[in-house]
Amino acid sequence: MGIEKEPYYLEKGKTALIVVDMQNDFVREGAALELPDTREKIDAVNKLINESRELNIPVIFTKFISGPKETLIWTWSPSIKPPTKCCWKNHKRFYPDINEEREVTEIIDEIKILSNDYIIEKYSYGAFYNTELEDVLRSLSVDYIIICGAAMPVCINDTVSGAFERQFKVVVADDATASFDEEFRNFSLKLFKKKYGRVTSVVKIIDELRSK
Repeated sequence: MGIEKEPYYLEKGKTALIVVDMQNDFVREGAALELPDTREKIDAVNKLINESRELNIPVIFTKFISGPKETLIWTWSPSIKPPTKCCWKNHKRFYPDINEEREVTEIIDEIKILSNDYIIEKYSYGAFYNTELEDVLRSLSVDYIIICGAAMPVCINDTVSGAFERQFKVVVADDATASFDEEFRNFSLKLFKKKYGRVTSVVKIIDELRSK
């Protein structure tokens, strides 16, 4: 048997990278919604970011925002409520791993944001819901989206399905994508491959982009 072909391949001039919710209140030790798996993915996420910049691929960061008024999402994430105020804008928290305070919604220090990057703030799980993300992607003539960041099966999954519904061709970087636990990781990646898009490694994504 020959090598099975992919349903589509990334085209450098029509691709964008979306980095989902790599922010202090998810990633840092002592975060209100700490997800340790995100820290293990920082190097891989940065590798994708740096490579995308070298290839002039737009980099788009999303940030989950909550508060100050209660919404349904508070029911499922009670740490959003005062006094914890998870992911509230203009709220700082002390994080033991860096021994300093940081704005809870800001992207972690290890990931650098440049002036020509895009930042999408969202008040829900998916990056497309009530945001300007689709408009940004259309303005850039994007057809293909690489997705990495945090976390499966919530914000990553809703962003993947939102992209699919809008006819974007998705490639999920499996080794640059965090999850709540291994069960959710396996389920999410299997679901993506089955119904939403491609799943592959950072190295293979970079090789594919550089081969065009």
